[in-house]
Amino acid sequence: MINLKNIKNQKHIDIKIVQVLFYTFPLSFIIGNLILSAHLLLFIIISSICIVKHKINIKFSKLNFLLLAFFLYLFLSTAIQFPDIYDTWIDIRNINYKTLTLENHPVLKSFLLIRFLILIILLDALFFSKILSLKKFFYFTLLCTSFVSIDIIIQYIYGYDLFGYKSLGERNPGPFGDEIVAGSYLQRFAFISFFSILLMNFKNKKINKILLFFIITTHVTAIFLSGNRMPMILFLFGFFLMTLFVKNFRIVTWVSLASFVLIFFLIYNNNKNVHDHYSSFLYQINIFKYINAQKIEKEKSVTVEDANKKFSNNLKSNLLSGGHSSIYRTSIEMWKQQPLFGYGLKSFRFKCWELLIINPEGKDLICSTHSHNYYLEILSETGIIGLIFMIIFFLFLIKDSFYFVRKNNRKINAEIIFMLPIMISIFLEIWPIKSSGSFFTTSNATFLWLMVGILLSANVKNLNNKL
Repeated sequence: MINLKNIKNQKHIDIKIVQVLFYTFPLSFIIGNLILSAHLLLFIIISSICIVKHKINIKFSKLNFLLLAFFLYLFLSTAIQFPDIYDTWIDIRNINYKTLTLENHPVLKSFLLIRFLILIILLDALFFSKILSLKKFFYFTLLCTSFVSIDIIIQYIYGYDLFGYKSLGERNPGPFGDEIVAGSYLQRFAFISFFSILLMNFKNKKINKILLFFIITTHVTAIFLSGNRMPMILFLFGFFLMTLFVKNFRIVTWVSLASFVLIFFLIYNNNKNVHDHYSSFLYQINIFKYINAQKIEKEKSVTVEDANKKFSNNLKSNLLSGGHSSIYRTSIEMWKQQPLFGYGLKSFRFKCWELLIINPEGKDLICSTHSHNYYLEILSETGIIGLIFMIIFFLFLIKDSFYFVRKNNRKINAEIIFMLPIMISIFLEIWPIKSSGSFFTTSNATFLWLMVGILLSANVKNLNNKL
């Protein structure tokens, strides 16, 4: 059997490269999708070489089999159905030539999704062999998110960030330039940064609390200034979950939140762009306006049943739309035509054109590149079968993770600190009632499956190998 201690202590160049590649993943998310794709590919190649060279055992769990089944199912579905869908799209758009390049072809992309399963298997083997350390990953994440937060705040105050990118008024993307994803990036990685403070062993524990207060306040303020409203809501939800588990730092977390509330109202009341940007969002999610509308309908001698029905329809449309109601309706209509199997990867952007033509009832439909909701995207492109695969996968993952935390909730140790932020990040990422990017894009998929791979490797048997 391989000596794990020897591997850890020897200075192998391939191991060093694997470690650097893993710890610097948060940086590639900032630089862009092209670099992130190259980073992921390089990590998979070098890690595979390292595992073969050092004869490290790999494991294949029941969840790995479930994920493999989903990816194979999606590939077969796409390969079988996409040629007809694409030909129909060409006819509808009056295009006489095929513009789809090989690297953007859905069939190829569906096949390449298998790389995320390989990533999960490799992470499990590397953690078990003590090659990777989550503590270093947490610390590097803290550096990245802190830099992004400070850069956004500078951009808001001075109009330009450290790279010369100009503020967009109500939005401040910071180092992401024209891509308005800074809030999403911070919402995803912020909790890892917060818990990294808990890993720091200062002799004076007050330093931990002061540093945690500063980091939380800076990060949540930056998410607010980024102008990404859904990440702001998700972050506050995740923040609430964090306070439930970390009792020792509950006071400092609430003080940090109180400080942010003060900052929020100061900026909200003194900056018209920010005020208008968030006022419209607060109005959309304000349930009381629908209650008042219901009262007015009743006062107009409308029947109680009609008033309640109108109230229910308006409220449902608002809560589920988030500005994407037409796209959501298109996704549902697309799913109705092929409820079991869907139409394959990235079929929404092609199939929606056909739906616009065969729309006899004049429903409010629209085309887009994706469904803007993970579950509607999976449902319309993989059908009920694909959605069931994913729901079962995440139910098992969350169940096993929460079972471990509940079993060890009295132990304030590094293992629990490692697991909780990863669990929160995954939980927020798969939260069903939110608008989102595509489930299968490089950035979203890499983040989700990277977190899943880390969490799957964090089981009772090999937790001690991560320190």
